[in-house]
Amino acid sequence: MKFFITSLFFLFVFFGFSQEIQTHKVQKGETLYSISKKYKVSVAQLEELNPTAKKGLTVNAILQISEKKVTEQIIEHTVVAKETLFGLSKKYNISIEKIKKLNPSIELEGLKTGMILKISDANKKPITENKELEKPKVVFENSKNDTDKTVINATSQDVFHTVLPKETKYGLSKKYKISIAELEQLNPQIKSELSVGTRLLIRTAEKIIKEEIPNEIVTVEEIKPNSVEGLSKIEAVIATATSRIGTRYRSGGTDAAGFDCSGLMFSSFKTIAMELPRSSFEQAEIGMKIDKKLAQKGDLIFFATNGSSRINHVGLITEVTENDIKFVHSSTSSGVIISSVNESYYQKRFIQINRVITE
Repeated sequence: MKFFITSLFFLFVFFGFSQEIQTHKVQKGETLYSISKKYKVSVAQLEELNPTAKKGLTVNAILQISEKKVTEQIIEHTVVAKETLFGLSKKYNISIEKIKKLNPSIELEGLKTGMILKISDANKKPITENKELEKPKVVFENSKNDTDKTVINATSQDVFHTVLPKETKYGLSKKYKISIAELEQLNPQIKSELSVGTRLLIRTAEKIIKEEIPNEIVTVEEIKPNSVEGLSKIEAVIATATSRIGTRYRSGGTDAAGFDCSGLMFSSFKTIAMELPRSSFEQAEIGMKIDKKLAQKGDLIFFATNGSSRINHVGLITEVTENDIKFVHSSTSSGVIISSVNESYYQKRFIQINRVITE
């Protein structure tokens, strides 16, 4: 009898605390950076879990991503104004797909203020208590330059900065009074290159508040696109589009309440007084088609994502390197984000590139 009870106790402990390891099979064109973005982990964490990956990735290799507890606690979250699925996924360390799976009504109704969502708390407790209204974002306005703004997310206590055209690590280190080494430590993905549209972690809000509030005016307001004064047409469009990273996807949307892919292009090009057609299919008919090898920043890039060859998705190219093209777009699953043509999904669905800005 004693043996039987002991065995039951052992089984309870084993299954109650067992863990499963999350893995990923490497696809052609993927990088540690793109995989880190997909699973919302740092490149440093991936390298720590997969030491051989530091030397390069092999197609079909299996990478360990993280460890997840089998047991999950479901909590509730009440949606407040201007919240997005992207923001919630970051806040609760849960994928957008998991949120949708737990809340099927999102696919039918979209994300609405007042909606009560079920959230899996398996990995990380929320930063605010259940149903507590999200604190507003705080904008520190430099009294000498009203367009120079640092965004502090009051709920996560982190300070972020979205990289604009022509910005450098040196310039950012001076702006935020931190070393380049510290900047790279917080953002391992920029050690090799600093890409326009990258969202950088700068430091904790607590440190900013202690150091910088005495010399600045604090106001609470809606975050607005960065100033485009003095920029070229291409830089202005890119700056406008990338300033909307994190905004949710909304079918037919052309403003801060949400964008669809062509709506983001339509809205961003208005910055340079250029009005595009409203659909991605029509936008693909304007300008001049460019060979992929000749792509430049500011070009429109088109995809067919509906299972046919008909164009139905568009993005704006933000960066071109020898082996990659990055573009900002509004995806149905993640809202406004930066993606790469080397990601297998877009690599298979690429159709064409059009040049619509000539300077």
